[in-house]
Amino acid sequence: MLKRSSLALALLAVACATNPDGGRLHEVPKGLVHVVFAGIDSAPHESLSWREALRLQERAREELQRTAREEGHVAWFFHAFDDDDLVFILARWHPGHIGGTYEVTARYTVPRTRRGERMLGVADEIAEYEKGVGKIHAGMSLAEVEAVRGKPDQLVELGPFGAFDIIYPDLCVRFLEGRAAHLWSPERCRP
Repeated sequence: MLKRSSLALALLAVACATNPDGGRLHEVPKGLVHVVFAGIDSAPHESLSWREALRLQERAREELQRTAREEGHVAWFFHAFDDDDLVFILARWHPGHIGGTYEVTARYTVPRTRRGERMLGVADEIAEYEKGVGKIHAGMSLAEVEAVRGKPDQLVELGPFGAFDIIYPDLCVRFLEGRAAHLWSPERCRP
């Protein structure tokens, strides 16, 4: 019995990402085809105010506009959030045979505020997880969505494994990495 309990606790621990302070994080899928992120947990970690993060985000975007598609370009990503923090990563691109790797060079934790969410451009994404549309919210599996809404009118494969849209008369749910990532109007997803 103890072994079964230990296994269950270990599986639960693996399933729940945690922030450096120990809280439950909602990891945000990036939706990049054949791209992996390496070194997230081992990257240097720094705490920033949302204003400092906004300046860093703007510099990263300016740099990316000049160097996108070049090996070694640097990009900024919204990685995760919990009740208290927003987590962003800065990563350097290395192309691979198919796709490539973003090697995370830094991880930034920003205290979560409504104004910070808006200014950093992540408020709508967070709302998809926390508020959702009806009983559907980002982070759900296909089975969970179908248990609430039934079979969709249409399923549109987007190419990479785990990336597809399911379309209902009043809602499109975009799945990335096998989890609901966005809740949009059906018009936004129709082929």
